Formats: sequence, structure tokens, C-alpha cells
Amino acid sequence: MISTPKNSIFGCLCCTYLYQSYVSKGTSEMAVPESGVLQGFPYDKVLRVEERCDEFIRIKHRFYVSIGSLAQYCPLVALQRLRCTADQMIAQMEAFKHQSKLLSEKYDGEPNIQDGLFGSSKVGIIQIINYGFDVSAFPEDGGYFGIGLYIAPEQVAINSVMSSSVDVDGLRHVLLCRVILGRMEEVIRGSGQSKSSSKQFDSGVDNQQFPTRYVIWYPHVNTQILPQYVLSVTVDFRSRGLQMQPRTQPSSPWMPFQALLSELDKFLPNPTMCRVWRLHCEFLERKITLQELAFRLRQITGDQILIAALRSFQFKETSEGQYPFPYITLRGSLPMKKFGAEIAAFLKGKKKM
Repeated sequence: MISTPKNSIFGCLCCTYLYQSYVSKGTSEMAVPESGVLQGFPYDKVLRVEERCDEFIRIKHRFYVSIGSLAQYCPLVALQRLRCTADQMIAQMEAFKHQSKLLSEKYDGEPNIQDGLFGSSKVGIIQIINYGFDVSAFPEDGGYFGIGLYIAPEQVAINSVMSSSVDVDGLRHVLLCRVILGRMEEVIRGSGQSKSSSKQFDSGVDNQQFPTRYVIWYPHVNTQILPQYVLSVTVDFRSRGLQMQPRTQPSSPWMPFQALLSELDKFLPNPTMCRVWRLHCEFLERKITLQELAFRLRQITGDQILIAALRSFQFKETSEGQYPFPYITLRGSLPMKKFGAEIAAFLKGKKKM
């Protein structure tokens, strides 16, 4: 079920839905005044979030992790949050809440709400903010997977970025949304489907195992999709920043960096964890090297917390019958020896800490 994060910056109950996934922990920091809103966006309906805010860092990090190595080519330039006090937003949240309740009752408490992204032109995004989604539109990619609104799952966020249009300032704009999926049915390519095939389904998907499109049928678009933020990014695939380091066969145990972050999140307070996410963002943007990442991470967390996180991960992996620190490099991994001789000795079982 949907719940309000602790210490949420939103004062009203109707804003519960805005922080469900991308902002998992609350913050007391607020967005900048109306003057910070990007040109053309309605200042009475969006708020610019400052880069120094924890809120900005959380969403930036989640976005960067979802696009992986492409983060260095698609930096997040600006983040704007939809105002929960705007009449349009209040009505949309109430409709979303009602639909969530209906599906919760239908599926015994699990409406299957996920994060998704929708890319369009700047004018298109502003129109959605002002009036909601256009239910009379035709899918821009030809409707190959049904006549509905296509939302990119978080793991293929780059698809929404590339489907958006570049504005006069060189920015692409993407809506981050909460999406009620309920029970999905796989839509056959080219079928021309425009609604669920039966009452047991609530949305469509192009592939159940590896989804790249959620399909929300037009009659339900404005009740099953709740826009939260506008992400404005630049896309430049020319070489920038530090070059990717060549991959070599690891000579010491490795672990997925995302797994380490998940473990650290259990031990560190909110402000410290945001420093860790900020540091990881710098690495994903190739502003710092892997060695700098490891060194500064150890400085931020301290050895005791870092060891506790490593031990927690090690216990979890061995209890599942896997090697303690598998060679995983898809989303970035860290060689344990980079954390220093003492920690390396601990990992090899030669020293207790």
C-alpha cells in the first residue's frame, strides 16, 4: 500500500503519492522560489528543486542508476516538482487514489504501482501539467503495441529521454510518474488493441519478462498515471569527462556497487546517505575515478559502518549459496582491495574488525 515517508516535505495528505519510490526518505529542504522555474513552465503548478537539496540528489541518483553508463552523456540539468496545491494536481491525485483503492480491493491489497517515465516535447509536457494527458492522441511510435499511452519502465528510462524532443535551449524534458498497472497483459505487436481484452486485466505491456513499454489504455490514462516531477536533461554522446577505465579480470573479490549502497542505506542517516549518492553521481558522470570513489566513500562512511555493510552483504550472499563477492560489472562494481589493506585483510579472513 502507499504510505507517506517520514518527515515528508509535503504538508497535505493528498501529496502522499509524490514520494513513494524515488524519494524513499523524507527531507526538510524545500524547492527554490517561483523565479527558479524553467522558462515557459507554469510557476503556479511547478516548483524548481535546487541541486543542493537531498530531494534532488535522491532522484538524480535513481535516474543515473537506471541509465547506467549513459549517465555521463545525459546529465540531469534541472528538476521541477509538480505542486500538490494546484487544482489540477489535487483532482488528479484524488482520481489516482480512488483507482488505487479500487484495484487494492480487487487484488487483495496489491494494486501494482510502479515508477515510469514519459518523454515528449517541452510544449507537450507543459500541456500535460496544465490539462492532463491528451486521451485523443495517437502513440507517437505508430501504436505498434496498442492504441494507448506508452510509459517507459524505470530500467529503460533512457527510452523516454530519447523519445522526447530537444527544445531551443538544448534540453529534453521527461515526466517522472507513478503508474497503476494492476494486472498486465502482453500486447501482441501490431494488434491494434485499444483496451483490455477482458476485465481481469488493467493495463498492457510489450513483454512480461523484459518490459520496455507499459501501455495504459486511454480511458484510464488520467486515473492510472500521476505525474510527479519534470526531469530536464541534456544529451551529448561526444566524449566528455574522464574516460571509461578498461575492464580487466579482477584479482580480488568484487561486489556490485548498488548492493553496497543498499546495505549502507540500512546503517547511515539520511544526510550521510545523500552524500554517498552524490558521490556516486559524480562517478557515474565520470567526474571522479574509481579510486577516488572508493577513497571518498571510506571517508564518508568510516570503516566500522563500511565493514558492517560488507559483512551484511557477505552473509546474505553466502546464505543464498552464492560466492560472497561475485564478479558483477553491469552497473559498476568495486574491487575490495581499493578500500584499503585492513578491509582487504578482513575480507580474506585474515583480520577481525
